[in-house]
Amino acid sequence: VYRALDRLTKAKVAVKVLASELANSTVVIERFFREARAAASVKSPHIVDIYDSSRLEDGRPFIAMELLEGESLYDRMARIRLIDPKSTVRIINQCCKGLAKAHAAGIVHRDLKPENIFLTRAEDGDEIIKLLDFGLAKFYAPVDTDEKSARLTREGAVFGTPAYMSPEQVKGQGNVDYRADLWALGCMAFECLIGRPVWNTDQGVAMTFAAIAQGPLPIPSKIRQDLPPTFDAWFRKALERDPNLRFQSAKELADELARALTATSHASLPRLP
Repeated sequence: VYRALDRLTKAKVAVKVLASELANSTVVIERFFREARAAASVKSPHIVDIYDSSRLEDGRPFIAMELLEGESLYDRMARIRLIDPKSTVRIINQCCKGLAKAHAAGIVHRDLKPENIFLTRAEDGDEIIKLLDFGLAKFYAPVDTDEKSARLTREGAVFGTPAYMSPEQVKGQGNVDYRADLWALGCMAFECLIGRPVWNTDQGVAMTFAAIAQGPLPIPSKIRQDLPPTFDAWFRKALERDPNLRFQSAKELADELARALTATSHASLPRLP
């Protein structure tokens, strides 16, 4: 991704260029442009603006988009470690507002993770959340089939990031829909409040996938005793393995999270030692 200047408007923009190792794949290029157009069609203050998509002089596809100043949720969590309940509700709520528009347009992100949630400032100075990289999770870069570990890692990065993938994504089911995005939000709300991911990804991709598919869910209030049982219930529903038992819309998930954390939403939780 490069910082650039629009010669016509003189506006500063961000330009994302398709990696050269992917630029020879007709399928990847077609998806790149199709998803760029789809993301551009969703108008929401909580989704990064897409201005244009075309090719560089060397033939590589690019997307010109809104240039954002701030930090990703990943960077925020690395810097602060724990995010207070009120801020967590605000972040997830704004993510849900952007997702609601995308889902209504038939667009599923499929790779929601803290790196793809950006915290910036609106013109009035209030913090605003922007969702990045819609549709790019569909990309697939063929690799040496003998390098099984590398292949799993590459596929995890392409079709979703292991720590935030839903069971239907892990199992490679063809019916992955918008409820996979809601699962990822459940994982991120947990991580904001607990200070670590739901799943232990240090054990490797295969073991992480097995845990997502059938492992026991952690109980947030047993890790952080100052979290209310209502958040435990919200978390269980957000990470129901059957998509039909999960929250059925981004708005429902956001509204229920606000209710679940009402008791603690006005105070910061103490940091872990």
